[in-house]
Amino acid sequence: MFAFKSQYFPISVFLMLGACSCLLQAAEINQPITDEWKFTLKNAYINRDYDNELLKDTGSWSQAASLFYKSKMHDTPLEIADLPITIGADASVQYAVRLSSDKHVADTVLPFDQQSQSQASDFLKYGATLKLGYDKTLLSIGELWLDLPVTAVDASRQLLASYWGTNLKSQLTDQLYAEIGRVEKVSPRNEEDFKKFSFTSNGLTKESDGLNYIDLRYQFTPAFKAEYYFGNLEDLYNKHYLGLEHSWKQSDFALSSKFKYFHAKNDGNTFDIDAQNLGLLETVKVKNHSFGLGYQQIMGQSAYPLPDGFLPETYFINWNATGFFKQDEKSYHFIYGYDFKDYVPGLNATIKYVYGDHFKTSKGEQNKESEANLILNYAFQQPYLKGLALQYIRIDYNVKHGNDFDEDRLFVNYTKKF
Repeated sequence: MFAFKSQYFPISVFLMLGACSCLLQAAEINQPITDEWKFTLKNAYINRDYDNELLKDTGSWSQAASLFYKSKMHDTPLEIADLPITIGADASVQYAVRLSSDKHVADTVLPFDQQSQSQASDFLKYGATLKLGYDKTLLSIGELWLDLPVTAVDASRQLLASYWGTNLKSQLTDQLYAEIGRVEKVSPRNEEDFKKFSFTSNGLTKESDGLNYIDLRYQFTPAFKAEYYFGNLEDLYNKHYLGLEHSWKQSDFALSSKFKYFHAKNDGNTFDIDAQNLGLLETVKVKNHSFGLGYQQIMGQSAYPLPDGFLPETYFINWNATGFFKQDEKSYHFIYGYDFKDYVPGLNATIKYVYGDHFKTSKGEQNKESEANLILNYAFQQPYLKGLALQYIRIDYNVKHGNDFDEDRLFVNYTKKF
């Protein structure tokens, strides 16, 4: 079931997780007490205009309908220490159809055929998961929805990315949560099928047989928690992640502090990868206002690596439409948000500005870039419109040596749970 390389994951880790399952107490691994269905509709208009007239503008307009099923856990006749082994199953179907004309350019939203240079008129994604539970331990086999470094679920385009593999989650104590897994394939947000992970650098692409990972989270106090993650993307690179988060709240004032450190290093001799990412974020909330200041620095001998397939690193302090993870890049960001709940319930707005420098072009020129975002969200409050929400995102990107662009994203979302 698990094919971890022993030099990275001692077998004692697996034995410890299995043996300690009977001692689990707090439940972070929540499963529904009844079967849950979620039906979603998503209308997505995305358009990117480049200032460079030699580049084709990208984007599309599409409509999606998706259905997600999550079963409750059913007892089986099998028992261990008078506790039953439980079983369940999840499933998903996602479908989207293009409403706009074919722009004959890849837009990271729809599947794109390189040979015919055409956007797909529609696409379909589906998957299923078998779940086995014991006490506060859950084993999942099949389609996985992961919110971890390397593997994130991205809702910034149309259909969602998902992963195929096996993972085991355990709440070992009230404070300690552990997860181990092997992810064999990925279905990117703009592709139908599951495929192997791959990485491309300097025109060379190499595939990986799978991602092996372990994720540990410890709640030191109600206000202070830590997370450690190690991922081995076989034959490509290894990744370490350490995150610390502290929060403090009093009356209408709240302060959140985040520290994040990543280190990626090549696994094998195909690519020369050695990069670190250090990030800090301070967020202050005062009544309806929120302010954020962030800093991120890339260190090492290469840019920070990302797998192919437009897989985002949402764990980064600075993750934007363009990504501020070039070799030696230092980036700074400012965030301001306001919740209009006292005037227009359901409406909130966020302004974000990011500036990056200290990196070079492929020709060795000193470069700098900036990105400004405006994000508006509105969830309808009327009972007969419950589940309907709007989101508008405006992106303005400027770079000294490169291609500036403006981008608009408009989403109309509807969610119905039953």
